[in-house]
Amino acid sequence: MNVHGVVRRDARSGPFFDGAARDRLMLRRCAPCDRWYAPDAGGCPECGAEELDWAEASGRAVLMSWAVAHPRGGDPAPLALVELAEGPWMYGRLHGVTAPREGLPLRARFVHPDEGESHPVFEEDREDRGL
Repeated sequence: MNVHGVVRRDARSGPFFDGAARDRLMLRRCAPCDRWYAPDAGGCPECGAEELDWAEASGRAVLMSWAVAHPRGGDPAPLALVELAEGPWMYGRLHGVTAPREGLPLRARFVHPDEGESHPVFEEDREDRGL
């Protein structure tokens, strides 16, 4: 698969990319109030907890919005904003989605490039027609 750009980790994103290397979508979760957050969340705005745990998510999502980036000298890159089954929204790339539409059921799949970090892409979930 042609992956657009090289994905790199930073000190805060290590558990997310460690999970992706094992084909697992890791999100932040607040243990005190059981709310889920995107991987870049730093604290819980609901209960005020300053520390969030990492927890494995289902990988199921629905497409909320999308756009296609046209990098100079590269292939078009379909980008998505998805709502995960656990509640948070996150950005990602679409893979193999020929007819994107709002509400399209998606599932995370993981790519493992030669350079950079393993990361999720979202493809149509043909087994689940809704959350």
